[in-house]
Amino acid sequence: MLEISGDRKVFIISDTHFQDWSGKEEIDSFLFFLETVIKEGNELFLLGDIFDFYFEYKSFIPKSFFKIFFELKRTAEAGINIHYWIGNHDFWIGDFIESLGIVKHLGTEVVKIGEKRMLVQHGDEMDGNFMAKKMLANKFSQTLFSLIHPELGLQMAKALSKFSKANSRDLDLSNGSFEKFAKEKFREGFDAVIMGHFHKPYLYREGEKTLVIFGDWEHSRSYGVISKGNISVMRFNQSPK
Repeated sequence: MLEISGDRKVFIISDTHFQDWSGKEEIDSFLFFLETVIKEGNELFLLGDIFDFYFEYKSFIPKSFFKIFFELKRTAEAGINIHYWIGNHDFWIGDFIESLGIVKHLGTEVVKIGEKRMLVQHGDEMDGNFMAKKMLANKFSQTLFSLIHPELGLQMAKALSKFSKANSRDLDLSNGSFEKFAKEKFREGFDAVIMGHFHKPYLYREGEKTLVIFGDWEHSRSYGVISKGNISVMRFNQSPK
């Protein structure tokens, strides 16, 4: 269980899906968001799929990700505790992310912030993508993929990524299954259920208990803040000057 003092301010973001063709404005707004976290926050939760595809080669880092890695490292060095939940697009992240000062979470985590008990996960546990992730995340699959030239591997990954994102976006979040899942967790003593993955923001409250699903960065720019036990969902409208 991850325990955080109740006086800490937590920022949350999910599903930025950065790739080598991501637009400058899209990336710059995220980097400006990190500046906001440094100025106002104490903790940063990255709920997975920060990269549209990521495979950790032993001696190769995609140049399009360099600036993002650099700024994440700078954010950690500024005193922000960064926690990274591995998603279904970036589950091949290895030790490199930890060398940047980021704590890696491989799955669902119980997080206690002050007196609030929360269940935090990427969200693919709620659909069929989770089984594919489990099959591909083993060492044998990683070894096979490492034998493919990075340029060819990235092209293969783009095709798979497009199919996976389409499935996530098409799911109806108001179909009752998410509320049912949340209510079960509320009965187990959780005050909140927090996830991303589905690319559309969704909020459900039952008294003082909350289910939050964060949207993606490209379309909704949604992010969250946990402060003094309260969860807020907002849209990041600021931009660097």
